[in-house]
Amino acid sequence: MRFPNIYLILIIIVLTGCKSGSNEPEINLSVCEETFLVVEEMPELIGGQSGLHERLQYPDVAIRAGIEGRVTVQFIVDKLGRPDSARVIRGIGRGCDEEALRLVNTAEFRPGKQRAEPVCVKMSLPVVFKLQN
Repeated sequence: MRFPNIYLILIIIVLTGCKSGSNEPEINLSVCEETFLVVEEMPELIGGQSGLHERLQYPDVAIRAGIEGRVTVQFIVDKLGRPDSARVIRGIGRGCDEEALRLVNTAEFRPGKQRAEPVCVKMSLPVVFKLQN
């Protein structure tokens, strides 16, 4: 029995499990199977602390109450340099904690690397609230 060419191609695809397009497996770089605390190349905040503080919007409630201080935010920088799972570990209240979370969640990082491969890294970042005189 002779099969038309299209049937042969379909049989080969089914038997070999080939997919159309690239034969390389898809890699989801943002998935964190393992999170590091220290790596060879730590994540780097793009724009630095000064760039972060330029975007800071001091909450009106905190200004009126004269609140100053440091909010410490802990988070994970994923393999693509995006912050994830941010939470305040030391806050000062009056809207400053929420503003610090907003800043961290919108920040961009160069991802951390271990053995030249991007990895997920747990970090803490202080956000300082200081009223101008």
